[in-house]
Amino acid sequence: MKKGAILGIIAAFIAVAMLIFIPVVSNNARQPQPEATGTNAGPVRETEETDGITVPGTDRTEPSETVSGETDTDDVTAATETPDITATAPGTETDPETTAAPETTTVPETTTVPETTTVPETTTVPETTTAPVTTKSVEPLDPEKKYVALTFDDGPHPTNSKLITDKLLEYGGKGTFFVIGNLIKGDREKGMQYAYDHGMEIAIHCWTHNHYYTKEPEYFHEEVYKTADKIKESIGEWPTIMRPPGGNITDSQVKESEFAVIIWSVDTNDWRYKKTDKSVKEENVKTIVNNALYDSKGNFNVKNGDIILMHEIYENSYDAFCIIIEELHKRGFEFVTVSELLQNPQTGYKYYSTYKIK
Repeated sequence: MKKGAILGIIAAFIAVAMLIFIPVVSNNARQPQPEATGTNAGPVRETEETDGITVPGTDRTEPSETVSGETDTDDVTAATETPDITATAPGTETDPETTAAPETTTVPETTTVPETTTVPETTTVPETTTAPVTTKSVEPLDPEKKYVALTFDDGPHPTNSKLITDKLLEYGGKGTFFVIGNLIKGDREKGMQYAYDHGMEIAIHCWTHNHYYTKEPEYFHEEVYKTADKIKESIGEWPTIMRPPGGNITDSQVKESEFAVIIWSVDTNDWRYKKTDKSVKEENVKTIVNNALYDSKGNFNVKNGDIILMHEIYENSYDAFCIIIEELHKRGFEFVTVSELLQNPQTGYKYYSTYKIK
């Protein structure tokens, strides 16, 4: 055999061998070696831990032993990227078995209890913040009857408040007492409370009896509201009507008042005839009665719906009142409070009788 042929055979053999052995060597180089634990250890452990982490809705509940106590960066990142793990209730990190039950991760019944977080009955009290008026109910008047409102200023009085109340009750009637705030104390206050407890109406006159119609708004407010507060403190009811001293009040004060302004249609002028000397007492009482019931020509002058002005603090006034109420009763009049006569007077108005003006 020629040398050239032998070399050709050897070259072919070598080529075939390379085609067989080189892929085998390359394939073996790709296989992981058992002793290689450096760079491949992380991914292998991560796969094992993923199988051990509790996932809500699955049956895998056996935790990996490396979940707690490990500080490997890859493990921390994997945990924070899993929403079901971060939703676990605080305190379960050290007790992996508690994460096996998905029901414990969300407890809406205990986290939101609207019944105890919002209690409108205790947080808002409209009776005390937005509605202080607590007036008694007013019964409709009989259109077939005649009514007047007997009113008494400048009290309360330690004895006359009770005497006037008892006389009104004797005739089945009621009256209205316009009181001075700084007098509501001691026996005077007891007199006012007696009147109120027996169905009389308690209303605002002023705090000091100073004429406030020429004063600043702050003065007007103090005179009226201090009296209202004192009345409420004493009898537990907020008044709804007021009468300025002398009946003097400006139109703007009337419009801005939160209390209906009550004047009068019959003035007895009793305060002018308060002297009780024996020489003048009888004549003074007679004059007061005439002023209430008759005009200058002697004609009877009281009409249905009139508001009659008197003062409860004078002896002569009480004596005249006893005569006046007897005569009115004989003529068929009945006696009601101002609020009853006017059927709940409105704020922003001034009343002289059942007739009102702004």
